Amino acid sequence: CSGQLFAILRCLTIVPRAEPGHWGAWLELSSLVTSRERLAALELPDHWCRHVFLAHTYLELQQNEQAVEIYFGLRRAGLAESTYIMAQVAIAFHNMRQVDQAVTYFKELGEVDPYRLDNLDTYSNLLYVKEQRVELAHLAHRTNMIDKYRTETCCVIGNYYSLRSQHEKAVVYFQRALKLNPGYLSALTLMGHEYMEMKNTHAAIQSYRQAIEVNRRDYRAWYGLGQTYEILKMPFYCLYYYKQAQVKTTGA
Repeated sequence: CSGQLFAILRCLTIVPRAEPGHWGAWLELSSLVTSRERLAALELPDHWCRHVFLAHTYLELQQNEQAVEIYFGLRRAGLAESTYIMAQVAIAFHNMRQVDQAVTYFKELGEVDPYRLDNLDTYSNLLYVKEQRVELAHLAHRTNMIDKYRTETCCVIGNYYSLRSQHEKAVVYFQRALKLNPGYLSALTLMGHEYMEMKNTHAAIQSYRQAIEVNRRDYRAWYGLGQTYEILKMPFYCLYYYKQAQVKTTGA
């Protein structure tokens, strides 16, 4: 299986070498890179898109400092106004739990493009952590006015209701997000958190497992499963999932 994956990775590198500006090919390649070792083994073309790919993949592997270093270099090279890079930097600071820096970048992003909804679910997570109820209410209202049928909008509103301890309503909006996109990672993980608040451990486990199926590299669902099994007093399961979460945070 490992040999087959390596062969697929080698085949996928052909497209970026032939058409280095084809970002979709870079994204497909990134989705199969599960460790730093596999990333280092890739033969990549000498093109500026390679740097964007490396930063994106570092972010997926929780190598946030390396990702931020590349993104800052790209901004200095002339991409300072790229909303994509602004969002990626904000997500990196979010992952590093540098909440204030992440919020600053999201606010800057909102000033540059006030109608951009991409990644605002992550911004709502930050406002949730900081317990900024008024700001989160404004964000929920703004996203709903822009497009109430976007997954990000549903997640923002779900986080708003969660902060108000209205967990049943929060679940309704996370379910709406999943109807729009059944593989939406944020909604699956956040819904697992809500089910935990509602003491519905069976539903929480199901949500976290679905999140892992969508992206095995994201540590949040693994950690959520560890917490769930800890509550259920099943220490062997608990330790396994906590160890998996630890592995994902190191990008090993």
